[in-house]
Amino acid sequence: MSRGSGTREATEERFAQRAARVRGQRARRWLVLLLVIGLLVGLGWLVGFSSVLATREVEVTGADPADRAEIEQIAQEQVGTPLARVDGDGVSRTITAEVPGAAHATVERDWPHNLKVKVTSRVPALAVRLEEDRFRLLDLDGVAIRTVGSAPKDVPTVTADGGAEVSGHGVRAAQGMLAALPDDLREQVDDVTVDSADQITFTLGRTEVVWGDGSSPDLKVRVIKILLDKKPKTIDVSAPDTPVTTG
Repeated sequence: MSRGSGTREATEERFAQRAARVRGQRARRWLVLLLVIGLLVGLGWLVGFSSVLATREVEVTGADPADRAEIEQIAQEQVGTPLARVDGDGVSRTITAEVPGAAHATVERDWPHNLKVKVTSRVPALAVRLEEDRFRLLDLDGVAIRTVGSAPKDVPTVTADGGAEVSGHGVRAAQGMLAALPDDLREQVDDVTVDSADQITFTLGRTEVVWGDGSSPDLKVRVIKILLDKKPKTIDVSAPDTPVTTG
C-alpha cells in the first residue's frame, strides 16, 4: 500500500470518527430536549390538571356574618379545581354581582390547596322602614344591602311621615342629607322622617333638625354646627339663610 493511500484512509477514519461524535452530540441534545419537554409537560399536567394541587379549603374574611354563608357557597364551587386554574377575578365578580352586601372581593391562592377570599363589606347608612316592620338597609351610595326584621342600633331609620312607605325620592333625599354631614354629626343622626314632599326631618342628639329638601347641603351643615352650640330644642335650616331655632 502506498503512503498516500494510508494517509487517505487515516483521514477518512478521522472524518468518520468526527461525524460519529457530532451525531452522538446531536442525539444527546435531542434527548435532553425531549427530557426537558417531557418534564415541562408533566409539571404542567401536575399543576394545572391533576388533583395533586387541587383546591380543598376556602377561607373567607371580612364578610358581614349575614353574607358569609352565601359567599362561602360561591367560593366552594372551586373546590376540586386545580388551584392554578381557579379564575380569581371571575369568582370576585360573581361574589359582588350576587351578594349586594359585598362591595369588593379579592381571591388569592394559598398553595398548595387553599383559596383565600377577602371581602370588603358595604356599611349600612340607612334603615328604610318598609311594611310589616321590615327594614331595607342601604349604604351611602344608595345600594340596597339586605332586608332585615329590625334596624341595627347604630343605623338611623328612615320613616315616611304618616306611616306610608318611603318613596325612592325620599330615600335619595335622606341619603343626600347623610352624605353631606361630617362623620361626627352623622353618627348622632336618628329618626329620619320624610314627608310627602320629600322634606327631611331628623334628630341630632337631643335636637330636632328640620333639614328640608336637598338644596344647599353644605350651607345647612355649617349653620347646624354653629347653632348646635346653643343646644336648642329644634333647628330649622330648610331655608339656611334664615335659620330658626326654638328652646
